[in-house]
Amino acid sequence: MSVLILLGARLYSATEIPPGNKAERIDELVARYAKYGYMNGAILVAEHGKVIYKKGIGDAAMERHTPNTPQTKFGIASITKQFTAVLVLQQVAEGRIRLDAKVSDYLPWYRKDTGERMTIEPVLHHTSGLPPDFDSPEFSQSEAASRHYEPQAFAEKYCQQELASEPGTKWDYSNCGYDLLGLILERVTGKSFGELLRERLLDPLGMKDSGMDRNDLAQLGGALGYLRHAGPRYTPGPYEDRGHIFVAGAMYSTVEDLFRWNQALSEDGVLPKDIRDQVFKPGMNNWAYGWFVTKIPPDEPGAGSTMAEMRGDLPGNYFSWVLRYPEYGDVIVVLRNVYGSTERLEGNLQAILFDQEPRMPSRSPKDVAAGAWQAYETWVGTHRILSVLLAILAIAGIRQMAHRRKRSRAANRT
Repeated sequence: MSVLILLGARLYSATEIPPGNKAERIDELVARYAKYGYMNGAILVAEHGKVIYKKGIGDAAMERHTPNTPQTKFGIASITKQFTAVLVLQQVAEGRIRLDAKVSDYLPWYRKDTGERMTIEPVLHHTSGLPPDFDSPEFSQSEAASRHYEPQAFAEKYCQQELASEPGTKWDYSNCGYDLLGLILERVTGKSFGELLRERLLDPLGMKDSGMDRNDLAQLGGALGYLRHAGPRYTPGPYEDRGHIFVAGAMYSTVEDLFRWNQALSEDGVLPKDIRDQVFKPGMNNWAYGWFVTKIPPDEPGAGSTMAEMRGDLPGNYFSWVLRYPEYGDVIVVLRNVYGSTERLEGNLQAILFDQEPRMPSRSPKDVAAGAWQAYETWVGTHRILSVLLAILAIAGIRQMAHRRKRSRAANRT
């Protein structure tokens, strides 16, 4: 059995991909990922502004076998920052927020010695001077992340640290910085962030399946989060409070809604051109306003083309990735409700978009070993009497061998 698994797990070469259009090639690639348990979620791929592929893969709720679809809601974690940044830029355009104003101008409770040094634009660009907190317990897979805090209470306790660098001089990813921006938005507009988000962006763009997760995504029919283990097998993801994650990463959305969002960032309509252009203007560390904007490296498909991307990472639950290729009007949206290795899926989708051959995934050695052990455990569970007899015989055989060795050593001594 293990030999058959190993033969089936070999790496397929590009020449084995049958000819066909891009949608067919994407579907074959996705099927391989699904077969090996590397993809559970939803995918949408658009070329020249038109959707060429969208599909749900696996289950939104494994216990009930509820399938994922392109309309399934997933936590999108830090992709939320794109929406936060655009809402700030809207308020800047309307004169309620100034990019050169200080944090303490809008949040009078914030400590003055640092709040007077941090201005809004560096906070947007992760150059505020606040220490990096991507791996801090409050934003990671830990017990601390499960504690509920209202946004301001959390910011007062955890987001008033000593500055790690002079504002504007060093790039450090700060969820706390974006939480401060959300509180500033609420103060200057007199509305909750969720209300403002829906009024200014979601409703005008027809994003009816997106919003703020108030620890109620399951009640809204959204996908449950799972953690992938070797085999593969899956366990429910850890509970993480969305209240304190707030505008840094508490939104949910669908692949279809995120396509609408990406179209709005490309076309005249709800967002004026000056805001759209500003969103994709990179600063330090290639970070713009909720996006990393780079040129594709020489050794990758689409080399030299502009790529804007952002990943959303809710440890142990969801992983999302959006990639835009603005020179071609192409977009890749991948939302997962199983947290684990991506095995280069997004890179392979990019290869197909740029008319290159993807590298088909293979079954990992850890999965092969875990699968063999699971098969053994299943056999033992269904053949209890026989397995007990075999165990007794094995123990008896080991004892007999030990007894013979003991007798042999005694004979040699004499």
